[in-house]
Amino acid sequence: MDDKDDVQDVEIMPTDIVFDCPNCNHNLVVDYRAAGLQVPCSQCGTIIQVPIPDGMLLEDLDCDPGELLQQLLQTRRMLVKAENAAQQLGEKIAEMTQQVAEYRKALQSVKARMETLQEAADLANATRQDITTLIEAAITVK
Repeated sequence: MDDKDDVQDVEIMPTDIVFDCPNCNHNLVVDYRAAGLQVPCSQCGTIIQVPIPDGMLLEDLDCDPGELLQQLLQTRRMLVKAENAAQQLGEKIAEMTQQVAEYRKALQSVKARMETLQEAADLANATRQDITTLIEAAITVK
């Protein structure tokens, strides 16, 4: 599917601005209220400025007080959700930090046991070598 098909899949409103990303030529569709703003391209992520259509004045973008209030309320709702998500993530980080500390403690315990086992294995090998040497010496004496 090419970029033109992407735009065709989107319902374009008469107030939408349709333009191409100057970096990757991906077709973009934005609401007229984004005119003049910088936005990331949905395809390549490059920050681009939305063109202002001919004949459009920035004053045309001014909202009435009711619309501004709706936007403010929506922004506040989104902020509350973001704060709740941040708190949950903070709690998850604290929990995971505790788990990491417990895993480190367990790892240190296992490491200490491994060192003890290695020392025992070294001692057993040395004892085996001593016994082998004694047996060889006893055989040689006969």
